[in-house]
Amino acid sequence: MADIETTTVNDEKFHALSRAGDFELSIDATGSDGPTPNEVLVADYASCFSFACRAGAQRELDIDLGKIEAEAEADLDDDDDLESIAFHLHIEADLDDEQVENVIELGEEICHVHAAVREGLQADIDVTAGAF
Repeated sequence: MADIETTTVNDEKFHALSRAGDFELSIDATGSDGPTPNEVLVADYASCFSFACRAGAQRELDIDLGKIEAEAEADLDDDDDLESIAFHLHIEADLDDEQVENVIELGEEICHVHAAVREGLQADIDVTAGAF
């Protein structure tokens, strides 16, 4: 059994309903009935990065960051693939430049999405045709 299991159903058009545990997420490639897949990925990355910064600051630096707001921006190429992602973090704690650098380094080390977006991570795919 895998560590993470999700189910995604796409009945028609470009809208899908994904289930992860007891939670549902509505995703729409057109952005009309939910966030696009790229928007979900960017938001997930920003969320995970903020969690990683908080965890690293608590464990390694003994700093409580307080409220963290991550503004994320992404650029798409001509094929609508993610070309670049940037974060601007607003952190409640008053940090000096060295602490900021340490928090970012820890975020990069700990963030699972940061590790996953490396080149070469691809899904292994198999297909069952005529399933329905």
